[in-house]
Amino acid sequence: MPGITAYLASAIIAGDQLELISNAALNINAGRILSIGEAHPAADRVDLGNVLLMPGFINAHTHLGDTGAKELGAGLPLEQVINPPHGLKHRYIAGLSPEEHIQQMRHGLREMITNGIFACADFREQGLSGVQALYQAADGLPIRVIALGRMAEGLPPQELLNEAQAILEAADGLGIRDVTSYPLNVLETLREEFPQKLFAIHAAENTQADIQCRESFGVGQAIRALAFSPDILVHLTNTPEAEIEILFHRNIGAVCCPRTNAILGDGIPAVNIWQRYGLRFGIGTDNLMLSSPDMFREMDALSRMLNASAKMPAVLEPRKILAAATIEGARLIKLDHDLGSLLPGKEASFLVLDLNSPNLKYSHDLISSVVHRASSADIRQIFIKGVQVQ
Repeated sequence: MPGITAYLASAIIAGDQLELISNAALNINAGRILSIGEAHPAADRVDLGNVLLMPGFINAHTHLGDTGAKELGAGLPLEQVINPPHGLKHRYIAGLSPEEHIQQMRHGLREMITNGIFACADFREQGLSGVQALYQAADGLPIRVIALGRMAEGLPPQELLNEAQAILEAADGLGIRDVTSYPLNVLETLREEFPQKLFAIHAAENTQADIQCRESFGVGQAIRALAFSPDILVHLTNTPEAEIEILFHRNIGAVCCPRTNAILGDGIPAVNIWQRYGLRFGIGTDNLMLSSPDMFREMDALSRMLNASAKMPAVLEPRKILAAATIEGARLIKLDHDLGSLLPGKEASFLVLDLNSPNLKYSHDLISSVVHRASSADIRQIFIKGVQVQ
């Protein structure tokens, strides 16, 4: 078979189970993985040396729109930083020209690539023009962008439907701020009209907002959102265990963003409870104004927060955390046919980590080291569809 390249490495994290294979080859043909294990006999061999090959990260929840507002709201609570229309974020963005905003989002995407992120799901404000601006920002970059658009709030129902329909024709889905942002019957109508699109919503991020929802409707934000059958609930920082079980039975996916929850003082997502009930979950880095788009730091923070809050080690095993940052995130945003793990037939898109780096040298558990020690400084090369991009 012509055109095969075998990349030889000391270790490869292979398959959806993220199994560690020692002294193996990743065989690539036409930008796809042909096989993993022995070098193909007809392949051109490339010995990468003492390195680890692993899947790139899937950032399952981001807000690229505030890339240019880094640390603008440091020390302030969520409602003052994020909430429209007067939150710092929205006031800052309102002062940008479209060109400036696109340039800033493109910078944020470049940051993600440098940190080994191959795809992200972005909650994109500013209606259809916001979605189009995001696609412009991503044009030509080696990263997949899932644009989840958002309508203006406070519109009459028919205007809201018209705007949402225009957004959904162009975008990958909707990214909703809060269960009170729009009438539920409008969201139910849109869900029926666009069953193949992704519907995602923030839920129970802030304690006070969830309490108000319970006082008004008798249930928390997560359960109330089930009225329009969302695919993904983001945060769930303040969702009780009984409701987690309900979400599992409704086959809802979840995304945690522990560093942003922590810096805003909103709490620690009880991901160990999510796992106990089998709730599918990914990891996101959330707003760029609040947290760097760095999945290495996100994984490490999540692991340590969970252990500290439970006062015991290994509440969530490192492989599970790595899965949330790779294959599980890919499944949530429907990219697992190409990304999230290294398997025959998938894209030959992978990270090359230097095992001689100070962080990884002498490691006795490479999966744990990737979660707890590795950083973007350990990335020696990045390959997308078999082509080195960094």
